[in-house]
Amino acid sequence: MKNQIFILVLTFIPAFVSGANILILSGVPSPSHSIWLRPLMNGLAERGHNVTVVSPDIEKNPPKNVTYIHLENIYDEMYNTSNRQMLDFFEMHKSPMSILRMLDEFTIVCCKAGIKSKGFKQLMSYPENFKFDLFMSDYMFGPCFASLLMYRFGNPPYIPVAPYNALATSAPLIGSYAYSGSIPNHSYDVQESMNFWERLQNWYYDLYEIIMKDIYLYPESDAILKQVFPNAPRTKDLQSSIRLLFINNNPLIQYKEPQMPNVIPVGGMQIRKAKPLPEDLDRIVRSAKNGFILFSLGSNARSDTLGPDRIREILIAMKALPQYQFIWKFESDESKLPMKVPENVFIRAWMPQNDLLAHPNIKLFITHSGLLSTQEAIWNGVPIIGFPLFADQFRNINYCVSLGVAKRLMVQYLQADDLIAAIKDILNTRSYSENIKRLSQLFRDQPESPLERAIWWVEWVLRNPDSEMLQPSAVNVHWIQKYMYDVLLFVITSVILILFIIFKIVTKMLAQLQLNIKVKQS
Repeated sequence: MKNQIFILVLTFIPAFVSGANILILSGVPSPSHSIWLRPLMNGLAERGHNVTVVSPDIEKNPPKNVTYIHLENIYDEMYNTSNRQMLDFFEMHKSPMSILRMLDEFTIVCCKAGIKSKGFKQLMSYPENFKFDLFMSDYMFGPCFASLLMYRFGNPPYIPVAPYNALATSAPLIGSYAYSGSIPNHSYDVQESMNFWERLQNWYYDLYEIIMKDIYLYPESDAILKQVFPNAPRTKDLQSSIRLLFINNNPLIQYKEPQMPNVIPVGGMQIRKAKPLPEDLDRIVRSAKNGFILFSLGSNARSDTLGPDRIREILIAMKALPQYQFIWKFESDESKLPMKVPENVFIRAWMPQNDLLAHPNIKLFITHSGLLSTQEAIWNGVPIIGFPLFADQFRNINYCVSLGVAKRLMVQYLQADDLIAAIKDILNTRSYSENIKRLSQLFRDQPESPLERAIWWVEWVLRNPDSEMLQPSAVNVHWIQKYMYDVLLFVITSVILILFIIFKIVTKMLAQLQLNIKVKQS
C-alpha cells in the first residue's frame, strides 16, 4: 500500500516540477473571444502551469493557478460616444473596406486605452527581471499591446491565437497567403465560387488589408511602443519569435485554405460537454411538444438594439408559429418591447447557448452566424437560420448554406413573412436535418479534442522553447516578393518595353519604305 502511494506521488510530481509561468493576453473586448480562450487557460492551469491572464473580461472566482489582471477601461473606451459610431453592427455589411479599416483602427484605440489602465500599471510593477516562459495573445487584438508585454518581459516564445477562421489575417505573423482567386476575404460577402468581377474586388480587398498593415497598423503600433519603451525595437521584430499559431478553424466546416506548418487548427476548442439547464429553462424546453427554436445574436450585437420595427417583425413571426416554443436571448425586459410577448416566446438576457444546443428537443438555431455559434450548432447537429452582420459571419453562413444545413436572411431588411417561410422550409424539409447530422458526425470524428491538441502543442513549445524549425521562411519575405508582384512588374515592364521597341522598329521601317516609294515615284 505504501509503495502504491509512493508511486502515485511520483506520478504527480513532474506536473508540478515542470509547471511554467504562462502569460495570456485576451484583450479583445468581446465576451466570445474570452469564452473561446478560457478552456485553454483553465486546461493549462489544471496541468500545473501558472497562468496569468490579461483581459477586459475576468472571472470573479478563477480556478487554481489562474490569475487575472483586469484591463478595466477597455469596454468603456469601446462604447464611448466617438467609437460607438464604428460599431454599428447593423450597418457594417455595406462596405468590406470599412470593416477592414475598423478592425485596424480599433486595435490602436484599445492599445491606447490599455496603457492607461490599472492592469497595465500592475504589469509594469513586476520585478524588472521577471520572466514568463511563454506568451500567448489573441492576435485579433493587434500587435500593439502584445508587443508592449513582449518587450517588458524579455521577448518570451510567442504563440498567437485567434477565435477566427481566416488564415490570411495571420499573414504578418507567419507569412500566410491570401488566396484571392478562390477564398473570399473575411470581410467580403460573396460565395466561394466568385465570378471575374468578384475575384477582382476580392483581390483589391486582400491587397488593401495587406497595405493597411504596412502604412497604418504597424507604424501606429511602433509609435505607441516607443512612447512607453523608447529603446524597444519595431513591433514586427518583436513578434518574430513566434513558435506556433492556434486558429479556430476546421477544414470540414469552412472554406479550405492551405496553411503553414506551424498553424495548429483547434476549431471548436470552446465546445464542452453540456451541463443541466436552469430549472425554469429546463421546464420550458422539456414541455415543448414540437420542440423549441433558439434565437440569439451573440454577445456584441444585442437583440434589444434591433429597433422596434425589426423586433416587431420577429415577434409577429414567432406568434404565427404557435406550435413551436421560441427561446430568445433578449437583453432588456418585456416592458421595452414594442408589443406583447407571445405565449410561445420566452425571453431572457443571458442563455446557456451550448447547453441549449445540446438539448435533444431543439429543432432550429436562429443566429448572427458568429464562428463559435456556428461551430456549436454544427457540433450538436442543429440546422441554422443565419443573420450575418459583419466580418467572418458572412463566410460562416455562406458556407453552411452551400452544404444545405442553413438558410440565410438579412436582419437589416427582415420581414415577418420571410422569417416564417425560412423556419417552415427548414423544419419541413428533411434534408436540412440529415445534412447537419452528417456534418456533425464528421466534425466530431477527431483523434483528440481540439483542447487536448492545443494543450499538447503548448507544452511542446515549453519543452522546445528555442526551436524555430516550424517557422516558414515566408514570414521574412516582404509581401511584394511573396506574391511575386516584383516579378510580375518586371515581366509586364519587359513586355511593354519589347513591344515599344518592336513598334519603333516597325514605324521606322514603314517610314523608310514610304520614303523609298516617294523617291522612286519622283
